[in-house]
Amino acid sequence: MFRFRALVGVGAALCVAACSARPPPRLAVELTARATAKAGVVSLVVADRARAERLRAIYLEVVGLGRELDRARVLARAQCASELERPTAGPATDPIASGVLGCSIAPPLTDRSALDRYARLMLEARTLLTQREFERLARMR
Repeated sequence: MFRFRALVGVGAALCVAACSARPPPRLAVELTARATAKAGVVSLVVADRARAERLRAIYLEVVGLGRELDRARVLARAQCASELERPTAGPATDPIASGVLGCSIAPPLTDRSALDRYARLMLEARTLLTQREFERLARMR
């Protein structure tokens, strides 16, 4: 009986979270959360002090990139929305075909420099880690 009540409670909590007015976490939020967690434990996983410090610096730089990604996303949404506000001839169109839905969910980024820097940093981080360290750090979320 207790197990059933627990499952119902968890199900209700998930329904409330799924139906909330808040948008789901953005890419930048996820990157920042993971990088912050890894920066805090990298010295526990990597025994070599120099490599651990460089990895910590990489993860802290990723936290800063999260802010840049947020700014780039806001700018992309504004630019996409302004392009869609131009007057069009004819009746209102389908939100999917017109691009309104795409602008609100995932507008194309005009400035991809933050994503490129993120990829370079992650490649460098991977070269600094042994396979065992990489696997241990990947379990830290």
